[in-house]
Amino acid sequence: MSHPGSLGAVDQPADLPSDVSGADVPESWLGARWGRLLAILLALGLIAASVVVPWSEVSLRVLGSRDDALINQDSTAALGLTEIGGWGWAYLAVLLPLVLLTLAATVLAGWAGRVAALAAGGALLAMSTVLVGAAHRVSSGPDETAARWAEVVRRLAPVLDDDYGAIRFGYDSPGLTFAVLGVATLAGIVLAGRLPGGGRFVLAGAGTSALLVGLAAPWVTVYGATATEVDRSTVRWTGLGTASVVVMVGTVALAAVVWWAAARRSTRWRLPLLLVTVPVAFAFAFAHDFLELDPAQWQDAAERARFLAVTYDIRSAAELAQLAPLLLLVAMVLSWSAARRRARAR
Repeated sequence: MSHPGSLGAVDQPADLPSDVSGADVPESWLGARWGRLLAILLALGLIAASVVVPWSEVSLRVLGSRDDALINQDSTAALGLTEIGGWGWAYLAVLLPLVLLTLAATVLAGWAGRVAALAAGGALLAMSTVLVGAAHRVSSGPDETAARWAEVVRRLAPVLDDDYGAIRFGYDSPGLTFAVLGVATLAGIVLAGRLPGGGRFVLAGAGTSALLVGLAAPWVTVYGATATEVDRSTVRWTGLGTASVVVMVGTVALAAVVWWAAARRSTRWRLPLLLVTVPVAFAFAFAHDFLELDPAQWQDAAERARFLAVTYDIRSAAELAQLAPLLLLVAMVLSWSAARRRARAR
């Protein structure tokens, strides 16, 4: 039988003092930082990719026939990081200090860690300016490519056999995409270090930000080539059919559930919430691959008849909208983990 004052009367391990609960036992240095260290490795991989891959890549393909002879031509032109002007060199100049300061803010404790985090915040602001400038520098790429595409259409469309093949262009900026993802990961690391246990809020905020961009910005730019000009129009998610509306409204509901799970103090229903969120988030993310982004699927036939050819470019907003459910899913996993720790500490 346990008596008052004996270790057996307290619901905690016998090797702990009676006035210390399991929840108050300090974590080891690695235990408190392993998540951020793994995130740094992920950020380094994204940043390394941003340095290697092109920041502006244009492709043009002609597929058709003329007098029963097949015509199949591809051309690609790419600009690397240092070929986009001063913004590329500025990116490299800010990159190393940003990575080192983020690492210092993660591994150092006390005032040194706080100073490193403050300096990393300044480097993040500088890098944000650089990325905005780089994005503006390469933003004219799709329109310039569309103009060249229209010239090829006017020259070749009249001589190609009817109803066979296509003349298409493609534009991508993978370097900028990797850079944004890498810098965003570093920003999350710095914030999570200054807000212990706040990783779920950081990820929920990132997912919500991506969702808001997807809700507000156009998803598709449509180009139509005429005999004299290029007609350019943009389409938002609301104009891409019922499926896109269902996916976006569902993602908004998912974001609301994730924020509720992140903010609630109760530990009840934590596992059912996670088990429901996982398939829903993956379903919304993969559903984007089947949305009707091609104008041929929804553009009016009379409208298309005005042009020699029609092509389109998928905007970053559509890609961010697809990324949002996955970020929200990670935030839900972190919320479940926090609730699990609270339940064990009771």
